[in-house]
Amino acid sequence: MEEPVNNDNVIANQFDTAVPSKISTWTKIKNFLFQEITIELTPKQEATFKAINDFWHQEITGEQVHNFLFQKIQF
Repeated sequence: MEEPVNNDNVIANQFDTAVPSKISTWTKIKNFLFQEITIELTPKQEATFKAINDFWHQEITGEQVHNFLFQKIQF
Protein backbone atom coordinates (compact mmCIF):
# COMPACT_ATOMS: atom_id res chain seq x y z
CA MET A 1 0.00 0.00 0.00
CA GLU A 2 1.27 3.50 -0.83
CA GLU A 3 2.13 6.08 1.83
CA PRO A 4 -0.46 8.90 2.11
CA VAL A 5 0.38 12.27 0.58
CA ASN A 6 1.61 14.55 3.32
CA ASN A 7 0.56 18.11 2.44
CA ASP A 8 0.78 21.01 4.90
CA ASN A 9 -2.55 20.20 6.52
CA VAL A 10 -2.32 16.40 6.53
CA ILE A 11 -0.46 14.50 9.23
CA ALA A 12 0.08 10.80 9.58
CA ASN A 13 -2.33 9.22 12.04
CA GLN A 14 -0.41 7.75 14.96
CA PHE A 15 -2.93 4.92 15.46
CA ASP A 16 -3.48 3.81 11.89
CA THR A 17 -0.89 4.87 9.33
CA ALA A 18 -3.23 4.09 6.44
CA VAL A 19 -5.69 6.81 7.52
CA PRO A 20 -4.37 10.38 7.38
CA SER A 21 -5.84 13.02 9.70
CA LYS A 22 -6.55 16.53 8.51
CA ILE A 23 -5.85 19.48 10.77
CA SER A 24 -9.09 21.44 10.97
CA THR A 25 -9.36 25.21 10.86
CA TRP A 26 -10.49 25.27 14.49
CA THR A 27 -7.38 23.32 15.53
CA LYS A 28 -5.17 25.83 13.72
CA ILE A 29 -6.95 28.74 15.45
CA LYS A 30 -6.80 27.01 18.84
CA ASN A 31 -3.10 26.25 18.46
CA PHE A 32 -2.41 29.87 17.54
CA LEU A 33 -4.45 31.36 20.40
CA PHE A 34 -3.14 29.05 23.11
CA GLN A 35 0.53 28.98 22.21
CA GLU A 36 2.97 29.40 25.07
CA ILE A 37 4.45 32.88 25.43
CA THR A 38 7.27 34.15 27.62
CA ILE A 39 7.43 37.74 28.86
CA GLU A 40 10.56 39.20 30.38
CA LEU A 41 10.15 42.30 32.54
CA THR A 42 12.69 44.86 33.64
CA PRO A 43 13.16 45.19 37.42
CA LYS A 44 11.09 48.40 37.45
CA GLN A 45 8.26 46.77 35.47
CA GLU A 46 8.39 43.74 37.75
CA ALA A 47 8.11 45.94 40.88
CA THR A 48 5.14 47.79 39.38
CA PHE A 49 3.46 44.52 38.40
CA LYS A 50 4.01 43.12 41.90
CA ALA A 51 2.55 46.27 43.54
CA ILE A 52 -0.55 46.14 41.33
CA ASN A 53 -0.95 42.38 41.84
CA ASP A 54 -0.64 42.77 45.62
CA PHE A 55 -3.25 45.55 45.55
CA TRP A 56 -5.79 43.44 43.63
CA HIS A 57 -5.21 40.33 45.76
CA GLN A 58 -5.16 41.89 49.21
CA GLU A 59 -7.22 40.39 51.99
CA ILE A 60 -10.31 42.45 52.83
CA THR A 61 -12.48 41.55 55.79
CA GLY A 62 -16.09 42.44 56.42
CA GLU A 63 -15.03 44.62 59.32
CA GLN A 64 -12.74 46.67 57.06
CA VAL A 65 -15.56 47.17 54.55
CA HIS A 66 -17.92 48.23 57.35
CA ASN A 67 -15.37 50.67 58.77
CA PHE A 68 -14.80 52.20 55.34
CA LEU A 69 -18.49 52.57 54.50
CA PHE A 70 -19.51 53.93 57.91
CA GLN A 71 -16.58 56.21 58.64
CA LYS A 72 -17.30 59.65 60.04
CA ILE A 73 -17.18 62.45 57.52
CA GLN A 74 -16.45 66.00 58.59
CA PHE A 75 -17.72 68.92 56.54
